[in-house]
Amino acid sequence: MNYRNVLRQASTPITLVVLLGLLAAGAAWGYSMVTAKVEAPPPPECVTMQMRELTPETVTVRVYNAGSIRGLAGDVADKLEAAGFIIGTVGNKEANVAVILIVGAATDSPEVQLVSRWFVDPNIQGDGRVDHTVDIILGNSFDTYVAWAEDPDPVMQIPGGQVCLPETPTPSTTETPTPAPTTTGT
Repeated sequence: MNYRNVLRQASTPITLVVLLGLLAAGAAWGYSMVTAKVEAPPPPECVTMQMRELTPETVTVRVYNAGSIRGLAGDVADKLEAAGFIIGTVGNKEANVAVILIVGAATDSPEVQLVSRWFVDPNIQGDGRVDHTVDIILGNSFDTYVAWAEDPDPVMQIPGGQVCLPETPTPSTTETPTPAPTTTGT
């Protein structure tokens, strides 16, 4: 037997084994990439602002329905938006909430205190969030609704004159081009 003939006959199976190995390695890498846990980006940090009064126009709220009353989060979000609050997210949430739960950076944060004024006897929790948004979670026993009739004071005095709030995106202003005048013949 000639050495060249042996090499020629063995080259096809060797090539197939190498290609199968590359295919298996690629499949394993692809599977690990598909099943890898995706880390959420860190929340945006707040921007420290100098202000003596906090108004709804500077507070971002997210409203969640944790009960079975359809449309409750949307109704409350509409009322808060009409009062001037910035509405971030409106949706459903799996939570064990009886009436109203307001969650923010801390229970004594100015933005949390301002939002809590709009509700009757809310439960308030702080979770140390850095973006200073305020979550409102509404449960099935939400029968006190928003205390609009009490006309809450929409201004919160800021002791020390500094507050940290999420940076709100500024709406882009794009000019609509003015059409050129056209002349028509008579």
